[in-house]
Amino acid sequence: MTKPRKTRLWQFDSSLFQPGPKAGFLERHVFGPTRSLAKYALYALAFTYPTLLVISGILFGGLVFWTSFAASLGLIFVIIKKAGYSQNFANWDVSNKKFAGLFIAFGLTFAFYMGLIHIGILTIVIFGLPLALALVLGVRKTSNR
Repeated sequence: MTKPRKTRLWQFDSSLFQPGPKAGFLERHVFGPTRSLAKYALYALAFTYPTLLVISGILFGGLVFWTSFAASLGLIFVIIKKAGYSQNFANWDVSNKKFAGLFIAFGLTFAFYMGLIHIGILTIVIFGLPLALALVLGVRKTSNR
């Protein structure tokens, strides 16, 4: 049995630069345009889905919104699991502090919108000042001066 030769960096396989097989009728006239159309449909769905989800919740109530939202999360879970991408999320180790921060952020967002509806411009001042202060302190802390 012979030992395979070690390839050098300057060696390459010239067959990589040979033209591939000619595209057939289906590839040129059916599959190509269908892929292009599917790409644009996916982009449109990605941009309009959040808006359509909220509008359906407003028009038909919370039951429709939450069931649609749960169904879409379940669909995303199944797609990620079946496509084999679940290993990418295996070692995330989200701490309890970050998980609690999610609920706090939801509460603050809810308070902001309720404040806009019921209080008005004063809410922007109440929420804007701490946000501006946090921005200034964050930039100051992370700057390399």
